[in-house]
Amino acid sequence: MKTLYITDLDGTFLNSSAKVSEASAKIINSLIEKGLLFSIATARTYATVVPLFRNVDLRLPLVLMNGVCIYDPVQKKTLRIHEMSPETGKEVEALFSRFGKAPLFYFEQNGKMSVHYVKLDNKYIEAYVNEREAFFNKEFLLVPSISFEGPGSFVYIVMLDKKEKLEKIHEGMLKIKGLSCNFYQDNYTGCYFLEAMKDNVNKASGALELKNMLGVDRIVAFGDNVNDIPLFKLADESYAVENACDELKAIATGVIGSNDSDAVARFISKRFLEERQN
Repeated sequence: MKTLYITDLDGTFLNSSAKVSEASAKIINSLIEKGLLFSIATARTYATVVPLFRNVDLRLPLVLMNGVCIYDPVQKKTLRIHEMSPETGKEVEALFSRFGKAPLFYFEQNGKMSVHYVKLDNKYIEAYVNEREAFFNKEFLLVPSISFEGPGSFVYIVMLDKKEKLEKIHEGMLKIKGLSCNFYQDNYTGCYFLEAMKDNVNKASGALELKNMLGVDRIVAFGDNVNDIPLFKLADESYAVENACDELKAIATGVIGSNDSDAVARFISKRFLEERQN
């Protein structure tokens, strides 16, 4: 029986410094050499995941952007991408505009991701852009207006701000046809993430695509936040880290140690080696 072990990153596999610890990298590399099927399901793009995992021998496709993208780190190419319609994009932009806000809009073209925006209206979104430009070489483009019908596929929306600044927008987004969204607290700043993608796209849909690609029998998942709930419902077993939100712990198979104790890597090691002996 083939088992896929798939983990969220921020708050789960990454430590509180948003890094892969040396211990976790060493454990996972050793297990991959022994045949471990290991992958990732994250809200991040390949531009940030690949550098973070430069010391880990990733061999399987990854579920990125909450299921929007399936990316092959070996071939360095996008295998699948789920795009939204221009009409959906225009409706979302109009909703944000009514509240004086402007999110980041992600576009994919020929395997390259670019992010367009008309303004950065708070310190959280500004820090988000500055960090990714400085450390991950992501392409952010300040534009006079967003074009949803130009070259490339419109695939993702991100906004960060205080919870009270985004709650009404989130309520409005839930009513937009062709859209699904996540609204949850950031692990590092205390602000809130509001993310949107095509309807019926999430970490679970991405993990299911990956399961079918690989022909595995079972999925064991790890996570910490509400955007991991669909993945936990899909998985045969699901484990929340100690620092996870209560909503996720309530539906988990079990609760393991914190993200600062290499809990995911250590759990996988124990389980995988036990399975090999049986």
